[in-house]
Amino acid sequence: MYQNMCKVFCFTLLAVVSALAISEVEILQPESWSFPEVVESARKICPKNLEGITFNESGLAYTSEQVSKLDFSRMPPEKLQNYADIVTHAYPDAVGAQLPCNCSNIPLESLNETAIAGIAHVSINAKNEKVRKCAKACLIIIQGNLQDSE
Repeated sequence: MYQNMCKVFCFTLLAVVSALAISEVEILQPESWSFPEVVESARKICPKNLEGITFNESGLAYTSEQVSKLDFSRMPPEKLQNYADIVTHAYPDAVGAQLPCNCSNIPLESLNETAIAGIAHVSINAKNEKVRKCAKACLIIIQGNLQDSE
């Protein structure tokens, strides 16, 4: 009987330790948020976007002209995330932690396409569930506001 109790205890302890190890996800943070240091730091982690396109010296994979032709109000997050900048690709949780969950008070004029794409990227790729959920909620509001302004 003692051996069975020991086995159950050991199994339970192993399960708890495993669960703790899984829940302790390392969240990458840049050493500096200053430009261009943050871009160079991100380049070491993520030199290309999800489509395999190399980020340019400013940390973008696409030109402003290419991005301006897209309909960000209706594009699904899975497609939209490709247009996020290098810093968001490398540090989605750190970028996402700066977002509010309720983005209804953010004026559309203060957002560019890359910022919206970054929110989409965070909503899919952040390791922290709360950060992902807030980014998803924020993206829904922003895309709704974009559609309303058309």
